[in-house]
Amino acid sequence: MDLAGPLVQGFAAVITPHLWWLIPLLLVVIVMRFPMLGRGPNSSRRDPWRGFKFAARTAVMDRAGRRCEAGALLAWGRCGDPAVEVDHVIPWSRGGPTVVSNGQALCKAHNRSKGSWVPPWWYILGLERRRRGYVPAGSGVRVLAVMNDDERAARERWAQQRTARP
Repeated sequence: MDLAGPLVQGFAAVITPHLWWLIPLLLVVIVMRFPMLGRGPNSSRRDPWRGFKFAARTAVMDRAGRRCEAGALLAWGRCGDPAVEVDHVIPWSRGGPTVVSNGQALCKAHNRSKGSWVPPWWYILGLERRRRGYVPAGSGVRVLAVMNDDERAARERWAQQRTARP
């Protein structure tokens, strides 16, 4: 006895009257979850530098005024807690490089809740909008998970020094 035919017909009978709102809802979910094109990693290779240290950490913290950059009130406002950690906007585990333009200062709670979440386009635009209100003039507000030539050369020098050690 084949139950697939009646099961599919029953499912179709239940779903069909609701397609007028299910299809637009599905489209909205897809658009809201879509990552920002052209801002993500331009290589599938992981950056050998995992954490923000020294000058990069200081630059990210200073840009944020040592305050958490995460959104509050549905990503419109800004978290009021002090920033204690620097994290990747595009996660390192997903190919995001450890560069200042891909860094964000976060409080402990926001950093722990973020995990390896790749932010959708609306989160990145919201972060950039919030940054325009507190970043000093002349500093960049754009989130770019891309290494420039100087950063790539620094990684190569670092790798050569590591292999040259006895």
